[in-house]
Amino acid sequence: MCPETVGASQDGQGVIRSIHGRIHMEQIDLSEIQELLDDILGGTVDFQQLVEQGTSGQSILSWGGILHDFGTIFLQELVMQKRLWVHVLLLAVASAVLLHFAEVFKNRSVSQISFAMIYMILLLILMVSFQNSMEIARGVLLAMRNFMTVLAPAYFLAMTMTSYVASAGVYYEFILLLVSGLQRVLELFVLPCIEIYVLLVMVDHLSGEERLSRLTELLEMVVGWSLKGVVAAVMAFHMIQGLLTPAADAFRKLTVSKGIEMIPGIGDAGSSVTDMVLGSAMLIKNGIGAAALVVLLLLCLIPLAKLGIMMAAYYLLAAVLQPISDERITGCLAGVGCGMKLLFQTICMVLVLFLLTVALTTAITGR
Repeated sequence: MCPETVGASQDGQGVIRSIHGRIHMEQIDLSEIQELLDDILGGTVDFQQLVEQGTSGQSILSWGGILHDFGTIFLQELVMQKRLWVHVLLLAVASAVLLHFAEVFKNRSVSQISFAMIYMILLLILMVSFQNSMEIARGVLLAMRNFMTVLAPAYFLAMTMTSYVASAGVYYEFILLLVSGLQRVLELFVLPCIEIYVLLVMVDHLSGEERLSRLTELLEMVVGWSLKGVVAAVMAFHMIQGLLTPAADAFRKLTVSKGIEMIPGIGDAGSSVTDMVLGSAMLIKNGIGAAALVVLLLLCLIPLAKLGIMMAAYYLLAAVLQPISDERITGCLAGVGCGMKLLFQTICMVLVLFLLTVALTTAITGR
């Protein structure tokens, strides 16, 4: 080996070490993401620490801690909802007793008036409970939207450092379109449809004759198909776009790398430098993507637990009270439980969309 080649190789290795030392997380501003997480989660999550754990190969998701937190939230929510369930049980039992005595004394008008009063009190309780659920749903949807908005600049900046410039531009525009489009669809269509559905269920069971059952079924079907349509559209975009832009970026990266290798004297060292820089940037980008997946799960953990408990409670109350209470009350409870289920499905759909978007984008541009 000639002295010139040895010197060039040593110089190239020095350049590799120098450039590798300059590739740090400080080059990507994560302060805005951390400020948002501090506001939402109370400073319990350090986003940069999650990224560093991911880039170093450590586990960033503790299933034991998540299960412990979920159990704590579950017990707290049970205690908080106990008073509501007791009120509903007392009203259902009271209506059953009044209807029984009215049948004994053959006084139908008294039974109807008594039932109407009890049903109106029950409606007020259920409406307050459902409005609280709506606030929980709106809060978590807003939190996910804000997180994706502040995540996009840092994440796609890291993607441009991996030479996937065209992919970063396309997916960045898609993320912004997805966030704004979901906001409009949910706030202007899906959530109002769920509110109307619950109100119609409550009104429909007041008279005892189901005159609005077909309309409520239609609303439930429309909400379900709307959510499925959004998921299908997002998956179609990833399937089509994932075959085009990343492949073009990968071809350009390969062309540049091969061109550097052809430079006499420093070709091998230059190619090693390029691989080191791109590999470090790829590691950072994947670390940000993995940390984003964990944060999305943490944002939805508590709201989904609350909605799941409330949904299960209403279905359980309807099942337990059916043998003793009036079918109008049990039908109303089941209808409110179905409304909670639609809210639960909406949050899960948005969570899955964002998880798929981040995961597929990270995987497609990770080659």
